[in-house]
Amino acid sequence: MYAIYGPYVLLVALVVALLVAVNRDLISTIQFRIMMIGAAVLALAWSIFLGAVWQEYR
Repeated sequence: MYAIYGPYVLLVALVVALLVAVNRDLISTIQFRIMMIGAAVLALAWSIFLGAVWQEYR
């Protein structure tokens, strides 16, 4: 059951990281961009996976 909330927790963490990055002017670093894109792709892939599994077990 907790796996369903994973993408939303990751999304909240991304928003917090984005706010910290904007306040500290870290948004322009390549490392930060790679981390944000990687986390977004992971959240999207996990959501798609859960959607496929959820439909299968209905």
